[in-house]
Amino acid sequence: MKTPSRLPGRIILLLALVPVLLVPLIRWDADATPPEKPDEPPAVVGVANAVTTELAPVHWAPGSVISRRDAKVASEQDGRVVRVVEVGQKVRAGEPLAVLDDTALRLQEQQGEADLARIQAQLDLAARQEQRYAQLAAQQNIARAQYEQLRADRDMLAQERARAQALLAQTRHKRTQMVVRAPFDGVVAERSVQLGEYVETGAAVARLVDTGAQEVRVRAPVDLAEHLAVGTPVQVRAGAKTRDADVRTHPVSALVPVGDEASRQLELRIAMDVGELPVGSAVDVGMPGARKRSVVAVPRDAVILRREGDYVLRVAADNKAERLPVSTGTEVDGLVEVAGAVKPGDRLIVRGGERIEAGQAVTVQQDLSRATALR
Repeated sequence: MKTPSRLPGRIILLLALVPVLLVPLIRWDADATPPEKPDEPPAVVGVANAVTTELAPVHWAPGSVISRRDAKVASEQDGRVVRVVEVGQKVRAGEPLAVLDDTALRLQEQQGEADLARIQAQLDLAARQEQRYAQLAAQQNIARAQYEQLRADRDMLAQERARAQALLAQTRHKRTQMVVRAPFDGVVAERSVQLGEYVETGAAVARLVDTGAQEVRVRAPVDLAEHLAVGTPVQVRAGAKTRDADVRTHPVSALVPVGDEASRQLELRIAMDVGELPVGSAVDVGMPGARKRSVVAVPRDAVILRREGDYVLRVAADNKAERLPVSTGTEVDGLVEVAGAVKPGDRLIVRGGERIEAGQAVTVQQDLSRATALR
């Protein structure tokens, strides 16, 4: 009889010992300390100080760039158009905008010249006769009344000559008006007539705009009249209504201190530089809305706008970022009024703060520049 094999028993014994051997390994792995992550380098930022300054609330109102000389030039005579300028053409003062047919006036001028020559001939004859009659009257060969009648006829011819000269001058003046001339230098913005059309007296021929004489026309509430005067600097913002819009300062050139009864607004004119903006451009004008007051202000790039609320990032003494909620107010010349925990002299992040979290270490850009120079 064969002896039974001991192999199955040994396999069972090995399987029983596996958990016992794995427990120390698992415990050692659990007690092992994970490797530490390397610290992130400080973020590089640019900073600027909060300051105390005097600001005034600004009232923004829409305005338009206009020309001080913008005219619809009209014809002073009737006539058919034989020549007219093109739209966009630049003309100098005195140059023709349109030319009308002057055939009838030219013929009338010739008739006036003939009438004047006839009257002049009659007047010359009367003058010679007067001299002869004067001699005869001195010798008492003719009656005194006859001589006086001749002198009266001569005076009447002199008056007729003056009348003929005036009529001839009127005709010649009308002929000059058959050419509609530009009253000032400018650009033809519109053309109201076409070649061959008949123009009546007073009808517009073309619109002429002087693009070198620009100003802004804007209306403001009458309540602001006490803060506005000729020479008061105001802000003119062109383009989109964003923080990066082009804002320039110009003085008030004219103020009409009479409010409209319906809108309760008065009109202002603001002088502009030559060619600064095209005529017809839409602008926003910022006017002082109250007296100046002392406030804490920060650069506008320091304010981070978020839906949950605006805030600034202050660099603490340990070069770590602190988040300070603020509420903004008046903005003038790149400075924004803020209310909150910001104090004058605080170093605020103005560049690179969009991705900075509170408590994060930062390196001020000036320090970085100094380290780079040493390398």
